[in-house]
Amino acid sequence: MAPDSRRDKAAKPGRRAVKYALLFLTLIAIVIVPFLLFGTSLEAWTFGLIAPERSAPVIATAGIALLLVDVLLPIPSTFVAAGLGAMLGAPLGIAITAIGLTAGCGVGFLLGRLLGRDLAERELGLADYRYLATMLRRYGLPVLALCRPVPVLAEASIIAAGIMGMRPGRVLAVTGLANLGFAGVYAGLGATAEGMGGFLLAFAASLAIPGIALLVARYVQRRHEQTVHEQTVPAPSEPDAG
Repeated sequence: MAPDSRRDKAAKPGRRAVKYALLFLTLIAIVIVPFLLFGTSLEAWTFGLIAPERSAPVIATAGIALLLVDVLLPIPSTFVAAGLGAMLGAPLGIAITAIGLTAGCGVGFLLGRLLGRDLAERELGLADYRYLATMLRRYGLPVLALCRPVPVLAEASIIAAGIMGMRPGRVLAVTGLANLGFAGVYAGLGATAEGMGGFLLAFAASLAIPGIALLVARYVQRRHEQTVHEQTVPAPSEPDAG
């Protein structure tokens, strides 16, 4: 391989990291800037919209529905969790978030079991699927728990577990406990936020923390792929001295 092409290949992960970082900074700015400009009006409008107690069953149902389809659609589950905590309070917000996320895990597992590897490779990407399958074979159920806070890998790992025929009871038990911890963090952030400013800071955290987790996970994945490549590609033979 030419030196220039090797340098370009090595630079790609760095460019991806910059792209992801800029994306999350932009999303956070979209949230913070309107608050700085129109904070008082936004606070009055938002809390007037969600304050009535009679809305709680509707909010809970909508939250579960959103988290249920998170495995199929790009739903910002961290923001949903923070919103549920802010609207329903910590205990109910945490419970509803954990229920919705675990139900979504069941859907993802079932899809993996029914749809099979070919579709998963097409939808998840061949590299992501093979990486997750390797990690699941090597380390087992803890991989599912570690992937729960990581966007994309959270859903992909559940689908991969279904394809690999892992036991559904154990999968749901592990992910359910992980989801409870996930819900405690993000719904707890939303529940303890004071006023619109606090909620927007919680929202910014709900974007930034998964973004950092995704960058770390991608870095680990790239290092794993590089190690595998170095182990499988034979070293060039030295020319004969004679």
